[in-house]
Amino acid sequence: MQNKLLSILFSTRLMALLFIVFAVAMGVGTFVESYYSTETARQYIYNAHWFEVIMVLFAINFFGNIFRYNLHKREKWSTLLLHMSFVLIIVGAGITRYIGFEGIMPIREGQATNKFMSEKTFLTFMIDGEVDGEALRRRKSEELLLAPKGNNDITINTDFKGDPISFKVVNYIHGAEEGFRETEDGSNYIKIVEAGGGNRHDHFIKEGEVVSIHNVLFAYNKPTDGAINSSAGSSSKTIFAFVKASIVWFVLCSPATFIAVLDLTVSII
Repeated sequence: MQNKLLSILFSTRLMALLFIVFAVAMGVGTFVESYYSTETARQYIYNAHWFEVIMVLFAINFFGNIFRYNLHKREKWSTLLLHMSFVLIIVGAGITRYIGFEGIMPIREGQATNKFMSEKTFLTFMIDGEVDGEALRRRKSEELLLAPKGNNDITINTDFKGDPISFKVVNYIHGAEEGFRETEDGSNYIKIVEAGGGNRHDHFIKEGEVVSIHNVLFAYNKPTDGAINSSAGSSSKTIFAFVKASIVWFVLCSPATFIAVLDLTVSII
């Protein structure tokens, strides 16, 4: 029984089958990335257990054929090198998958940094409570892999001083953005577009509020000493102002309700 199992694992037929399945999986993964996202492809293909099994079978097959066909002999070193290359590639991929990490490190000219943005998504939450009359807070981060058309039914179980707490992802919106929805009972807002640091940033100020933007105070229909004051009625359209040689564009929005559309919604069970 053992010899038959080893014969199957080290067979060239299994190798051919694995190559076919691997090629089809990579092709499907490319289309999934194009139509949905890289995260969706990771959920169903690249990070799936069946894909990991294929890699393990590849490594076993290549390594077993070295002894089955005596590739360690001098006259077969070229074939041995080919098999060992595949084995090392798979081992390297495994190290990257389980030990390594990926990310983006933006570095501006003339600057240095030791931080980078991880390609992984983390849900960070804080739990407040009291123990013996003392206010305590627990901060915890959990890695999440959320994807459009993916399996986003995720529950995180933790505790606060022995009391069990569960967080459940109940909704995920891919590419969500903050925006406005026009309503009859909403408030007036001003949209400020500035180019501080060479990048565009959008800011929204509610009527009657004062906001600090890059250490500069902006006030909308609320006269404030030391601030850039803007007064606008319902008939006003746009106002222009100049701040530290950077143009700031004020746009008066219609009565609206500000909506913060998050990437995910979490409920506490």
